[in-house]
Amino acid sequence: MSGEVDPLPSELVAAALTRFGLGGGVLATFVRHGENTTYRVTADDGRRFALRIDRPGYQTIEATRSELAWMDSLRESGVRTASAVPGVDGDPLQTASGSGGIERTCSLFEWIDGVPLSAVGGLEPWARLGELMAQIHVHGRHWTRPAWFTRPAWDADALVGDDPRWGPPDPEGVFSDEDRGVLEACRAEVLARLGAIGVESDRFGLIHADLGFENVLVADDGTVTIIDFDDSGASWYVYELASALYQHDRGEGFGERRDALVAGYRHVRELPDELLAELPTFLMARRIQTLGWVFSRPETAHAQRQRPRRIQSTPPATREYLAWARSHPVGTERRKERSYG
Repeated sequence: MSGEVDPLPSELVAAALTRFGLGGGVLATFVRHGENTTYRVTADDGRRFALRIDRPGYQTIEATRSELAWMDSLRESGVRTASAVPGVDGDPLQTASGSGGIERTCSLFEWIDGVPLSAVGGLEPWARLGELMAQIHVHGRHWTRPAWFTRPAWDADALVGDDPRWGPPDPEGVFSDEDRGVLEACRAEVLARLGAIGVESDRFGLIHADLGFENVLVADDGTVTIIDFDDSGASWYVYELASALYQHDRGEGFGERRDALVAGYRHVRELPDELLAELPTFLMARRIQTLGWVFSRPETAHAQRQRPRRIQSTPPATREYLAWARSHPVGTERRKERSYG
């Protein structure tokens, strides 16, 4: 990816590959550095894989094992996602060591061909993604999890609380005092509305939580595969829709994509209008959450590209949301309204 620089020493990458029995003759090409660092790996026999080397401190080993266990169960239920490759000791989760005492947890997945959903024309892949989302949510509700299963929740505090998981969205010196005040008012409104929506099991459960950017791949035949469950955890089901739609929010074609996604979802699972009516709240929660990410991950090329646009677009977006919130009291049932705000 243009503009990205591999932040890890080559010896660490080589050490990670040996943990999966891949040595000489293997080509490892840097793909991207975001929450983790990813490489496309081609073995000497032509097999292809994705090597993920985790950001230290982001997920515990137990949480990563839980991620892989859920992916395995989802795949067995018919949801297309990448299969983890066991290491030389049979464990799909390995630790690679480099000079200077550096250690990183790493995983190897089968390589999935496809292009990101955002680069695909037409609405059919969006409808298919909606179906997959609903299948994931149904599975999460009924899956008997291992006793050791643990994943961090994307609850109100993690998204927009005083100490959000991806960092504060309004560091000093970025926004004007007036814009920062509006952003804080918006943050408080989202926090209050999430509290009013509640976390009952019909609306809150295990989700992927990051179905945007390059995590939804569409093959030439239209097959949709979901990868990278690194941010999966308990959250609102409508937030799942917002995570996919956010990159198109306030842009051309947003309404058509939203409607296709919702139609696909409802083909599999009920989605009440009174919950869907709060999609603007979940889109704003995603905006605030990812705004914190671009400030807390300044070394990543993605954050560097996004930061100027996000700083410019956030003040008008927060004002529009607060105006919407004033005219849409939380909890109002609008079962016959189809404009979704």
